[in-house]
This record gives sequence, structure tokens and C-alpha cells, in this order.
Amino acid sequence: MRTSASLLSCLIGTLLCAQVTLHHNAAEYRANTGEDLGQYVDVVIAMGRYVLVVRKDGVERRLPCKDLWGFTYKGVLFRFSSEGHVPVRLMKEGAMCYFENGFAHLRMVHDGTEVAHATQGHRSYLSRDLDGPIVPAVFKEGDGRSASGRYRAQYPAFEALFTCIGDQDDLEHNRQCVVDFEVALEGGR
Repeated sequence: MRTSASLLSCLIGTLLCAQVTLHHNAAEYRANTGEDLGQYVDVVIAMGRYVLVVRKDGVERRLPCKDLWGFTYKGVLFRFSSEGHVPVRLMKEGAMCYFENGFAHLRMVHDGTEVAHATQGHRSYLSRDLDGPIVPAVFKEGDGRSASGRYRAQYPAFEALFTCIGDQDDLEHNRQCVVDFEVALEGGR
């Protein structure tokens, strides 16, 4: 009986404490390996930069987001945008990787809710693959200077997606554009 109680206690402790796993690259994420950081506390601004705050064995650590590839929190992958190092959540991996605002999703995962709002960052982001740079999904016509504008120029094969998304930063619209784009690609194969 004592062994069962110890095992249960250990399992509960693992579920509560090993919530955040740091991944140094996509290969670690795919292999489900990485460094156990313990419990998620928050992502905060310190000296003008975003910092991931975790707690393990009663010790709090602050990790600059600019130095991190990404982490899983309760099984959900979060990466960091290329400019500003804002946390973003992977929503879909396909011809493009589609991400949404990490602040809102971190709050939803942490609180167990289905809706949360964020005032920092954009609503959605894109990357060519899991290891590539992540840019805001805001594609203004004629913009060649912003990270999104340069990204658009780099991947002309995805122009239909960029045109559909446009410059509104509208979450529901962007989600539909990504779904429609992926369906069109599958139909063309």
C-alpha cells in the first residue's frame, strides 16, 4: 500500500513540477527531449526584454527569451518571434508553421481556460519551418522593410497566403487563410 501511495505522490509531483521542458532546437522538440525547468511562473519584461520565469525545487530561474529556442508547457510548444523575442504558440505545422500570440495561450494553458487576451505582440505569426525565423503575420502591400515584408519577398511561392492574410492582424481571418492555403496545397498534390 505504501508503494502505491509513493508512486501516486511521485506521479502527481511530476505532473505538477515538470510542466516546462526547454528545447534547444526542433530536433529536441520532436524527440521529446530537453531540460526539465520545473513549473512555469510567467514571461515578464526585465530591462526591456522578455524573460521566461520558472521555478524548480523552490528555486526561481529567469531565462532571457532571446537566448532560447523554445519550450513545451503542459505539452504545448512555445517559441519566440525573431524580432522582440515575444513568446508564440505553435498552432499548425505544414507548408508553413502558424503560431499565435504566446501571452494569450500561456494564460489559457496556465489557467485552463479557452479564451484569453494579450496586449503585447501580434495575434499571429508565421515561419517557414520549426527552426526558421518567426515573423508577424501582417503583410502590408508594398512593405519591403519590416520583418514580414522581407519574409514575404523571400518566399514568393506563398504569395497567395500572404495576400489572403493582408495587414489586418485579425486572428479568425488569419486562421481561415492558413487552413484554406493548406487545403489548396493538398488539392494540388
